Amino acid sequence: MGKTMIRRLGSPALCLLITATPGLAHDVGRFDPAPCEPGQLQVMVLGTYHMADPGMDAVNMEADDVLSARRQTEIADLVDRLARFAPNKVMLESAFGSSTVQERYTAYLNGDRELTRNEIDQIGYRLARRLGHSEVYPVDYPMFQDGTALEFYQAHHPASKDDGAEIRARWQAAAEADTERLRSSTVAEYLGHLNSVDWWAFDLDNRYALQTSIRYAQYDQYAGADLLTSWYKRNLRILTNIHRSTGDDDERVLLLIGAGHNRILWDLIDTSPLLCRVDPRPFLTN
Repeated sequence: MGKTMIRRLGSPALCLLITATPGLAHDVGRFDPAPCEPGQLQVMVLGTYHMADPGMDAVNMEADDVLSARRQTEIADLVDRLARFAPNKVMLESAFGSSTVQERYTAYLNGDRELTRNEIDQIGYRLARRLGHSEVYPVDYPMFQDGTALEFYQAHHPASKDDGAEIRARWQAAAEADTERLRSSTVAEYLGHLNSVDWWAFDLDNRYALQTSIRYAQYDQYAGADLLTSWYKRNLRILTNIHRSTGDDDERVLLLIGAGHNRILWDLIDTSPLLCRVDPRPFLTN
């Protein structure tokens, strides 16, 4: 059975350029976590917010400019802290098998590309370069849950729309509170919040919304169950892609992904005999 790693230590994190030499490994003063079971792959799931604020989620908080001098200093500190975990590979929320993420990273290493506001660039690329990695690993399986079948059900059961309205109102209030929290926090402090049980209240609403929808069905269309199935399918495929991207010599990987995936990935990793979840908070907060 996978073991949750909660070990107390260490702490919190294009204008600033990292001066590391591409392809050169660096002394990061790495921290060796308490041992997992023999043969288990240590997986740090670092749930993050969308720094470029693309507005693609059901409800979105407002992110300030991560290219500001303040945020760039904080991200540099964050990268130093995460480097203590010394992952063998940095895995990213981008489509598995896509060459785009690697091409952009290679261009960045060669000095031919500036980093964008996206968290893949700001955290993923900078961390991989800090560690001297020549490659990054996209592991996502994007699935667009367009809600077509659910809309069909709601058209025949108007009262069901009230469930969604109530939940969305709670989501929106949580997003607004998180916007204020981010403004008063460092990037590392805010990520510590997103990866803590304190943020579960928001995430539990997400699970509640999915599980409540199970009862939504009309004729042969299982709208709610299909929505929940798609969410599990996507995250299970992410774990499959993590396995496909690791080799026998890999002991530790870091997965950078939207924090909305935290709860389901934690549950799946904790029940896998092949994986051992590493809590990122000791590296983020002090």
